[in-house]
Amino acid sequence: MGSDSTRSEGAFVGQLADHARQLQREAREAIARGDYARASALIGDAELLAGDVHGLVDDFEHREADRMVGHAAAEAEAQRPRLRLRPNRLRFAIGASLAISLALVEC
Repeated sequence: MGSDSTRSEGAFVGQLADHARQLQREAREAIARGDYARASALIGDAELLAGDVHGLVDDFEHREADRMVGHAAAEAEAQRPRLRLRPNRLRFAIGASLAISLALVEC
């Protein structure tokens, strides 16, 4: 069961789910036959598969969360008003704010 880069992640997760159902069916059949060693091995395989699925889901969630945070940051950046002062006016504004700050500290 290898991954195919041309398929979507959903298809791969679907394959894993199909495999888990197959393991479940085989384990039930083994228990019905009284083959408890085989059933135990199948249950162990299912536990390993569950660990792999949890890892894939966690990776997917982290990647999607990072992507959503990136989109939110880009949206916030696009909506934030820009300070559009020419350099001379910017220097004057900084100087004026420093002068006011010093005057307030002295009071």
